[in-house]
Amino acid sequence: MHRNAKHPKIDRRAELLKVSREIMAEKGYEATTVSEIVAKAGVAQGTFYWYFPSKASIVKTLTIEMQNEVQMALLRVFTEPRPIEQKIERSIEEIFGILSMYRDVLALAHLVESASENELVFEPYHRLISELLRYEQMQGTVNSSISPDITATLIVGAVYYATLQCYLYNSPISTDHYIEETAQFVCRALGID
Repeated sequence: MHRNAKHPKIDRRAELLKVSREIMAEKGYEATTVSEIVAKAGVAQGTFYWYFPSKASIVKTLTIEMQNEVQMALLRVFTEPRPIEQKIERSIEEIFGILSMYRDVLALAHLVESASENELVFEPYHRLISELLRYEQMQGTVNSSISPDITATLIVGAVYYATLQCYLYNSPISTDHYIEETAQFVCRALGID
């Protein structure tokens, strides 16, 4: 076997995700069938179920993929030696950029996930942002009187809703304006001038 050749299971799984995403973006979640996915991917139906227990698990997998990219971007931005205002603005730009590439997944996740699943998706963001806020409080760059846990939840909610306005609800306000206003809102909420 060639050293650079990918493992066939990884290729099949990735192809199933890609094809599922394409079909769901075109037809919608409800209208997409596993039969269509496997036909377009050129695999047996059993292969689909080997990797994914259900059509909904495809959406969950894509959501986790999106979530991982956002978390990596946040960690990257917040470890850069910049003033906190720039970190906030840069992190919001990164989130908007990533979610713009996952518009279809945002729409699917918004339709498919229950409230408890939705909370599982957001919990890692809440935890990460809460930890970043605690660190910044110890540095004296963020208001020490705010609750990092509650504030993290509010920040995630504000950013998420702003991205929905841009990418799902087609707001007439430009994405750049949303990014700028969201960053200013978060800075004011954290007591940053």
